[in-house]
Amino acid sequence: MFLQGETVNGDLWSVDLYNALLVFALLNIADIITTYNVLRKHGVERELNPLAYLLFKRFGIAGGFILKYIVCGVLILAGALAGFLTLSIWIWNIVLAIVTAWNSYVNLKEHIEEKSKTRK
Repeated sequence: MFLQGETVNGDLWSVDLYNALLVFALLNIADIITTYNVLRKHGVERELNPLAYLLFKRFGIAGGFILKYIVCGVLILAGALAGFLTLSIWIWNIVLAIVTAWNSYVNLKEHIEEKSKTRK
């Protein structure tokens, strides 16, 4: 059944779903900012995900993000149809947290390297 197990007392919007969506929105914002900073400095060649690389190369940064979120939405919808909406969003939250952490690390590492070069 559609969204089975996602309701609390017949209410579709459970606290768990709200929390998952809030974290999802915040992580998407962080992902866009950190990915954009890396790609802006180094071009799409810096993208490690082969599918994302192809999307950014073919459609540019904005087009790549749009297609990325369409794919993300389709996968979340598939989770909803299977009855695991909240779980599918939390899985994407974990993926986005890892990507954002990696991009932040790359940005910080490059910032430190640039500062050390200017001090010499």
